[in-house]
Amino acid sequence: MAEIKVGQIGYRGRGRELAPFWSDVEGARLAAVADMVPEHIEDARTDFPDIAVYGSHAEMLEAERLDIVVIATSPHFRPPIVKDVAASDVRGIYMEKPIANSLAEADVMIEQCRAGNTVLSIGHQRRWTPRVRHVRDAIEDGAIGRPTHGLSYWTAGRIGSNGTHFLDMINFVIGSDPVEVTGTVHHGTDREHTDYNEALEERMAKDPGAMGQVRYANGYRHLIYCMPDVLLPHTHMFCGSRGRIDVFEMDEEDVLYRARDEDTKDMRSRSTLTPRDLGTPPVVAGEAETNGYRELVDCIRTGRPSTSSGEDGLMALEIVVAFHLSSEAGGSPVALPIPAKDRGYEMHLN
Repeated sequence: MAEIKVGQIGYRGRGRELAPFWSDVEGARLAAVADMVPEHIEDARTDFPDIAVYGSHAEMLEAERLDIVVIATSPHFRPPIVKDVAASDVRGIYMEKPIANSLAEADVMIEQCRAGNTVLSIGHQRRWTPRVRHVRDAIEDGAIGRPTHGLSYWTAGRIGSNGTHFLDMINFVIGSDPVEVTGTVHHGTDREHTDYNEALEERMAKDPGAMGQVRYANGYRHLIYCMPDVLLPHTHMFCGSRGRIDVFEMDEEDVLYRARDEDTKDMRSRSTLTPRDLGTPPVVAGEAETNGYRELVDCIRTGRPSTSSGEDGLMALEIVVAFHLSSEAGGSPVALPIPAKDRGYEMHLN
């Protein structure tokens, strides 16, 4: 089977982190990197002496016959890049999250990839994490009974840049479409109750913290807290009529499961929830990214759809936009999908 030739656009920050994971993907090779900044190109040469480097994505697309392109730039650079890649012979795109700065941009990029028969995969890595997939499968198999409600909180706010990961994970785990968002956003950091961080202050002035609720088509509700004074690691709770699953990230990297033997509708039920072993697999660094790359290779070889499609990335962005719109409307509920008149609402995500 022919080798899959990969090019990457953007080699700073997250882009530099993403590039090495191709070394563990059988039958694929990172062959080229493009970046407009000379210092980033020098970094790529240092890290990968055997690859070709280019000062623009257009040069790379013209010179190389690529099968997959990783787009690791900030969202505001992506629309013309996706247009050019989708119009070339590239068969697959792996694009960092969030998908775009506006729903209108995302709509166009998804359509361009569809028209070019190019698989678009968004880097919401939790979809390829065995632990998260195990939790999703357990809930689908009835581990917590009928899913009713949940809670997520995380540090450093940024409902768009940070939250896109967690909002997408909730969509994935619950397996239902979000239909309504009610919430408020809060720009900047909380200088009174947290240490001042100049970088976060600048980011959260554009991409705020938030609190509110997301309601799903199956009746499930999920509360969101990413306020400027939330100082605990990323945590998610999924509750139902039989029990609950708590997912702890960062420090503990643990999953706790408590349940009763039977499902119930009794509001006065005192049936004890006892600790159970969910059999959750451990977290392995880099496993999610490598799995995402392997899946994209499989998608372009077999025609299977991506687990993290452009439409999935769009759904997470819809929730982000809805938090902004709800807050500007005094906390009024915002129905999803967002109507055409608001799809040009622009954010400044990084």
